[in-house]
Amino acid sequence: MESTELRYIELKNQICRQIYEGICRDGEKIPSERQLSEDFNVSRITVRKALELLEEEGLILREVGNGTTVTLKNHGNETAMDVIALAAPSRNPFFARFIAEFQRCAWEQDALLLYVEAPEGTTLEDCLYRLYTKNIRNAVVWPDDRGVDQEKLLRLRSIGMNLVFFDTDACGPFADSVFVDNVDAVRTLLEREEKHRQYLYVGWDNLAIGNIRKREEAFRKLCPQGQVCHVPWRRNRQMARTAAEEIRKMAEEMSDGLIVCGTGELAQQTAESLWETNGQESSRVRLAAIDDFEGSGRFPVSVYNQDLGVAAREIYECLERQREEKSGWRARIIPVKGTYIPGR
Repeated sequence: MESTELRYIELKNQICRQIYEGICRDGEKIPSERQLSEDFNVSRITVRKALELLEEEGLILREVGNGTTVTLKNHGNETAMDVIALAAPSRNPFFARFIAEFQRCAWEQDALLLYVEAPEGTTLEDCLYRLYTKNIRNAVVWPDDRGVDQEKLLRLRSIGMNLVFFDTDACGPFADSVFVDNVDAVRTLLEREEKHRQYLYVGWDNLAIGNIRKREEAFRKLCPQGQVCHVPWRRNRQMARTAAEEIRKMAEEMSDGLIVCGTGELAQQTAESLWETNGQESSRVRLAAIDDFEGSGRFPVSVYNQDLGVAAREIYECLERQREEKSGWRARIIPVKGTYIPGR
């Protein structure tokens, strides 16, 4: 590629960066060809070629006598599916299982999976933009406890990225969402277990995370007589000693109780605290959990297991639809039902 060609592509990428960073906003005019030529020290021909590329991609609208306007569009992008990035702020046993399932799905479709862990202090959106600069245009995002900047999601989609979020629906209309059917999970655990006199829900206190909040809301609605115990949120998913002691005390007051745990890691630590550390009588209390955990067979715990294989296939199909539907694409919310596994 000749240096002139490199320069107009470089200029186009610099303007895309300004769009992503919000320097050039939707509906606002960008500088004139002459001003861009002076600002970036390039020829008017180079500027014109860069603007032509941006216009072809629908990022700008050029009107004679009215200048050039930024036009952000929430649509699917026709991109190659040979590499798919999986971006997350951290990795835990649950997400590691999902990575394995999505890797299998991508491999079957002749696509490579690139796992990217966003460093502390780096936003997920900035991580996605960095992938964009490396010409990776399809990404699956697991935000965990990170917030989502929806305006930046729109900018990323406008400059050419296809996005699917896993385990949340907090991305608004700017990405497809695939997650476990939280209401079905809680309802199934309550209905499939035998009737009990007392019910207790154990969940993380970080209700800003969509799945955590929705599972607790479902429990409160379906089992209004039940109690709720909040466990202080930790990204490493380790329960504080004081929280474990509180759960033990509440369990000791139950003569015929069911403890529903919002996640597998909470169920594991609750079970170990009740039966291994405290020697709790298993006949008095049973456990039910959303998501399985290692060693669950040692305890009287029933599980609603997410079907990560189905979730992985749904996510891949979402990316395919975004690529194919282009301007006709609209965000989909896809809850995935799981499987009930009775305890011993």
